[in-house]
Amino acid sequence: MALILNIDTATENASVCICYNTEILAIAHSSEQKNHAAFIQPAIQQIMCEANVKLVNIDAVAVTGGPGSYTGLRVGLATAKGIAYALNKPLLIENTLKVMAQAALPTLKNYIQPTTNEKWVLCPMIDARRMEVFTAVYYPNLICLNEPNALILEEKSFNNLLKDYNILFFGTGSTKWQNVIKNTHAQFAEIMQNAGHLGILAYEKWQNKQWENLAYATPFYLKEFYHPKKNFK
Repeated sequence: MALILNIDTATENASVCICYNTEILAIAHSSEQKNHAAFIQPAIQQIMCEANVKLVNIDAVAVTGGPGSYTGLRVGLATAKGIAYALNKPLLIENTLKVMAQAALPTLKNYIQPTTNEKWVLCPMIDARRMEVFTAVYYPNLICLNEPNALILEEKSFNNLLKDYNILFFGTGSTKWQNVIKNTHAQFAEIMQNAGHLGILAYEKWQNKQWENLAYATPFYLKEFYHPKKNFK
């Protein structure tokens, strides 16, 4: 049994929730990406009040560690580490793409036909500017088929996989990919993850005691931060 605070500020939609095992007791959302830092602390206070839980009584803190927004990742992890350190609680970190895949499982069930031999996989995509995305490919049991990577999308990017699998693409990066790919094995859906989906994976990590080292835990950026150079005269 575990009471876990879950924090997801990795993408444009931020959320925090308190879960008892995998049951959401209270959750708060924000769609203002530039205000994740201002959102997170009041939101934690709000959900603790709604759930009638004291922060000191949680068993662990979980956070999406990346890839995603550089600022969002730093805000989320810094908050999670601060709470974990102050309360001497375990820190749990999960990959953002896997959290997205967890969120897509109910939708995937609508595509799978038990009477056929079709094989399906999940492909979450986070927009990373121009034609680049942060992506990975997961089996329906969330075992990774293709590890998280930064990919520049081209017409033939997933040809090898599409020979053997139907692929459900989703996430902010999938919109531009939908305009490129022409394959009947490629399907698209609008799916939004939240801290509750993180909570499901965090509880599994808790049970397996997959706790992070507070001193060395860092965001999983996947690629270096890009900042345009300015010419000074």
